[in-house]
Amino acid sequence: MSKRQTTLVDRPGTEQFLAGAQESVRKLWLCGLGAYSLASKTSARAFATLVEEGKALRPKARRQIEQTSAELVSTANDGLDRGERLFRDRLLQPLNFMVLASKRDVQHLAARLGQLTTEVRKLTRSDDAPAVNKSVAKTGAKPAVKPAAGSAPVSEDAATMLGAS
Repeated sequence: MSKRQTTLVDRPGTEQFLAGAQESVRKLWLCGLGAYSLASKTSARAFATLVEEGKALRPKARRQIEQTSAELVSTANDGLDRGERLFRDRLLQPLNFMVLASKRDVQHLAARLGQLTTEVRKLTRSDDAPAVNKSVAKTGAKPAVKPAAGSAPVSEDAATMLGAS
């Protein structure tokens, strides 16, 4: 056996093999360039198509946004209503149960106190008044109800003191 090594070039048909490989590489390169060109053209068309579809979907998207926002507003209003009910149930009703007087109630009471004071004065100045004064004179005590000479009526004092708060 000979120890001679053969190279790829020395073999018959190698040139044909190399030419075929070169042709395949050239076709592969051209295929890549064609794919790039096709992608450029179709991407521009695809972009224009997507813009048109977006314009067509705009009213539908707007309706969906309005519907969703209406649902969110409704949910928020329900939460506020529930909070108001809890506030009334847990705070205002116990306060009403404790019967706290409002400013209007105090003013009404002050006016009624003024009316009662004038009625008491009328009763003390009537015909019964000398009899009361005689009994007071016998015991030596001062009369229980005696208006001061320069003082304002009790109803005005009560109204100003109670109405000031």
